[in-house]
Amino acid sequence: MAKRIWQIIILVFILSALALIQFSLLSALPDPFRQFNLALVVLTFTLFFLDFRVSVISALIAGFWLDVLSFHFFGFYLSIFFVCLLLGQWILKNWLTNRSLYSLIALMVSLTVFYNILAATTLYLFSADYNTFFGAQSSFWLTLFYQSVWSFLAALILFNLAALVSKRIKPFFLEKKSFI
Repeated sequence: MAKRIWQIIILVFILSALALIQFSLLSALPDPFRQFNLALVVLTFTLFFLDFRVSVISALIAGFWLDVLSFHFFGFYLSIFFVCLLLGQWILKNWLTNRSLYSLIALMVSLTVFYNILAATTLYLFSADYNTFFGAQSSFWLTLFYQSVWSFLAALILFNLAALVSKRIKPFFLEKKSFI
């Protein structure tokens, strides 16, 4: 019981720190680097390598801090992260059958695209300006491109780091067996 409480406390501390880094440090960087969505990468990573329950707890913690600090309505990040995790869980159960690098890349990039479309649609519906649809703006597509590239690179790095730690992950390429 005490071990479980310490795990939750450590999870709260780490995710709170990552949400604060996302909001205060990464959003202050120049444009290509500002588009790195640390919270979404961490949530996708926890969904892929851990389980759905831990990723929902992670989404609650990171979403709470981002909602408190951001200028969007409260619950914006909480709801978007939760819907993204539901979609990610559905993709993992129905389409991606193994835990390979390709599966992680597909999950990260698809959740990044879905996150951006869902966030832009939500902001469009709750804004007072209905003159410009987000799909017609070049900044939306540039942000989507940058975040997809960052998610792809994060998937490459995180998978290789996780492969060093765990032997349960399938290799990047199928290994050839020699018959000699």
